Amino acid sequence: MESLDSERRRVGMDEKKARELLSEAVEGDNCLYDLSWYLEWLDGEDYATLDGCFEAEELEAIAWWMKNKGRKEKTNEKQTTT
Repeated sequence: MESLDSERRRVGMDEKKARELLSEAVEGDNCLYDLSWYLEWLDGEDYATLDGCFEAEELEAIAWWMKNKGRKEKTNEKQTTT
């Protein structure tokens, strides 16, 4: 029987898992900010600032969040400028 941890790794990242892992860092505007890790990502930015100890699953959650949150604003900006 698979352990819960291996089951979570097999399924991949989604918003629910990312929120669980990043719960303290998620701001109301979908930005990520947490001084205990020192993590900062501003919605729409292509980079995050990190300075701390992160597990692979936490890094995966950060990457998922950056790729999937705030994307609508970026898409809308491209459509209005073209």
